[in-house]
Amino acid sequence: MTAPDPTAISPQRSHGRAGLVMGAGGRLADLHQSGCAKLFLPRGHAPMPEAVFVNTAGGLTGGDTLHSAVTLAPGATLACTTQAAERVYRSAGGAARVDAQLTLGAGASLAWLPQETILFDRSALERRVTVEMAEDAELVLAEMLTLGRAAMGEHAISAALTDGRVIRRGGRLITHDVQRAALPLPADPALLGDATALATLILVAPDAEDRAAPLRAALNADGVAAAVSAWEGRLMARLLSPAPHRLRAVLARGLATLRGAGLPRAWASQQEVA
Repeated sequence: MTAPDPTAISPQRSHGRAGLVMGAGGRLADLHQSGCAKLFLPRGHAPMPEAVFVNTAGGLTGGDTLHSAVTLAPGATLACTTQAAERVYRSAGGAARVDAQLTLGAGASLAWLPQETILFDRSALERRVTVEMAEDAELVLAEMLTLGRAAMGEHAISAALTDGRVIRRGGRLITHDVQRAALPLPADPALLGDATALATLILVAPDAEDRAAPLRAALNADGVAAAVSAWEGRLMARLLSPAPHRLRAVLARGLATLRGAGLPRAWASQQEVA
């Protein structure tokens, strides 16, 4: 009898899907979870209900998939986050795929605030967030990436990244933001410079332009480069830093300023003064 070649055995992959439909008044209309994806609705006294997405696989690697979906009925409000930072490990082949589908009805308000994603050396990630929202709905979206583990000496990792956000408001495409990178990038100020952490913050709301100045003030901190643009009911901010912990703190402060409310409890450890 010939023993099987262990290199010919396909490694096990993790797949998860989780989603919910939230009605007006914070009433849950539907919830689905399968595979490694779980979804919790913690009880609390926050002005906006919270949903926490959990990946029980403990991280992602090539070939893994993770899908999230949130639908808000007209007038519904919700803040979504993740239980912890997501880790993308070294890939033996292919990319880890993460996608989210967000739908906001008339007058709905959604804060999509996952905690940071950490790319390990030789990892590969394809991430995409797709939003369909009513003309008068409000969306706050923030995503942060940390490139490598500084404590492990990973300062210039090799990784493949495709990170995209597509937003339609009233059926019209208003944002198609895609970042593609084959890391490491040259140490050029026009690219990432010496940054090992980056974040994108987006607000879509009728008064987005009015919130730009307070956000600029909140993001002004040593060790973090930030820029804010606002036009036609949209606001976008980019943040870069060589110190991930400083970027997290500044991003948390900016989000609190932008929303005029506290962050989800899972973010509590990040609400420090930068």
